[in-house]
Formats: sequence, structure tokens, C-alpha cells
Amino acid sequence: MVEDTLNQGSRLRSKMARPKPVYLWTVNDVLKWYRRHCGEYCKYSELFLKNEITGRALLRINDSSLQRMGIDNNCHRENIWREIVKQRLKTDIMEIRDMERIICQHAVTKMAHVKGIE
Repeated sequence: MVEDTLNQGSRLRSKMARPKPVYLWTVNDVLKWYRRHCGEYCKYSELFLKNEITGRALLRINDSSLQRMGIDNNCHRENIWREIVKQRLKTDIMEIRDMERIICQHAVTKMAHVKGIE
């Protein structure tokens, strides 16, 4: 009974845990993301592997990068690029929220310090 409660608690924490930031993704993490978001273009996943695209590289890719990698079909390249841009935006939003959280924590700490002085 106690063990079940502990297992439920760890599952809840893992669901609430923040995902690994994209800039820390390995090539395998990128491939997993690619299969999930660009699965209809699975023939290009080998290009991401061949070019060792990590999360940091994924965030820097642009249309001409995709073309140099060998994705010549304009429609396919545009759709893959759209998914990359969406991921970039998600990453930016998470970073902004982190900054807001830090600023709020700092403000609360500063207010507590000021009240302690009075």
C-alpha cells in the first residue's frame, strides 16, 4: 500500500518535470522529435543522423541548411522547416517563462528582505 503511494508520487513528479531543454538534446533526441513531428518525411531522418544534428544544431537550422543536407523537395523542406520553427518558439517561450519565474522569485526575496529591515 505504501509502495503504491510512493510509485504514484514518482510518476506524478516525472509527468510534471520540465522536459530536457532542446539545446541539450542529443542526436537521438532530435531523431525522436523528428519521427514524432515530421514522421511523414521519414526518408530524411537519415540525413539528420548523417549530419549529426543535435538540439543545438536543430535550433540553428534554416531553409538553406535543410537544402544543403539534401532535402531538395521545396514542399517537404517547407513543412520540416515549419516544425523546426514551432520547436524554436516553444523553446523561446519556456526560456521566457523561466526568466519571469526568476524575476518574480527575486522580487519576492527582495520584498521579504526590505520588510525584515523595517
